[in-house]
Amino acid sequence: MIPARFLYFALIVILGSCSSPVTAQEISVQEEALDTAISKETFKEVTSVLVSHQGSLISEQYWGVGGVDYLNDTRSATKSLTAMTVGAAIMDGHLSGISDTMVRWFEAERPFRFESDAKDAITLKDLLTMSSALDCNDNVWETPGNEEHMYPARSWTYFVVDMPTDNTYARDSSGQGLFRYCTAGSFILGQIVERATNQPVDEYISERLLAPLGISQVNWDRSPSGEVMTGGGAEFRSRDLMKLGELVRQGGTLDGKTILGEDWSKDMLTAHVNANDKQDYGYQWWRRDFDCGAGSVSGWYMAGNGGNKVAIFEELDLTVVVTAQLYGTSGMHQQSTDIIEDYVLSGHTHCKIHG
Repeated sequence: MIPARFLYFALIVILGSCSSPVTAQEISVQEEALDTAISKETFKEVTSVLVSHQGSLISEQYWGVGGVDYLNDTRSATKSLTAMTVGAAIMDGHLSGISDTMVRWFEAERPFRFESDAKDAITLKDLLTMSSALDCNDNVWETPGNEEHMYPARSWTYFVVDMPTDNTYARDSSGQGLFRYCTAGSFILGQIVERATNQPVDEYISERLLAPLGISQVNWDRSPSGEVMTGGGAEFRSRDLMKLGELVRQGGTLDGKTILGEDWSKDMLTAHVNANDKQDYGYQWWRRDFDCGAGSVSGWYMAGNGGNKVAIFEELDLTVVVTAQLYGTSGMHQQSTDIIEDYVLSGHTHCKIHG
């Protein structure tokens, strides 16, 4: 196990194409101060913080059970990988595009108890942006599609496709529905990819996305009937989470390999719907402004229960991984944001101020 003190790497681990050498003058991660804060439990249950600048891992710290080979339960950060998988399937010609409908892939499951025109109209984009007509909201227990109602079901696929729709659902003038956080929708995206590729979705992800990045260690959650959970719970090493973040930050190309494609990477990191007063949502990726010196900087990120976060800052050539196990606790997401703002961004001398 890696001791609870920091490990500092400068130009040792190359995660992608490098530009000029990174120096302490360009970025200064406050490693000792962060180590002290975690030791004093100012931040709780943090297992790792990694920072990459210009494609090079420049700071790597572990605490508690964390370590180089520790597999972190990323919870809902998995959803962002699912969006990458949908993009790969479109790029490979298995899916026609984001306007493809959900139900066309589940004709074998018909008849559904809950048929509706609204259900027939649900598209991949609706699922990717958490704005479909499904009566599903993980923040409202009473909704039929709440994830906690799904887990006891033997077939999660049938649970989703047979779910009722919200009779108050409406699209705005642009065709966009309201944001409602729905893990079941992220799960069904994985099942759509599985049917489109005629391959178990975990195998497709491993062959198409992970293997080209040199990622071989991953554990997946599964339903009682063995369906792969693409809505959360995949376990990855912190360094491998960094590779996923770097792939997206660098426009779908890493270490000279075009793995995802620039068009999908750009569309995935476009604010398609407003999630709340602080956050926008792309395709299973979150966006918010982070404090950065005297101003702020826009950051896109994967986020999961416990405070897990993989944040990319395109303007700063910066990627930050925070893994934590503060599951189900108020303030868990703010904790990881505070770490990024106070110990990484505050020391960046090239912050681009956004007013």
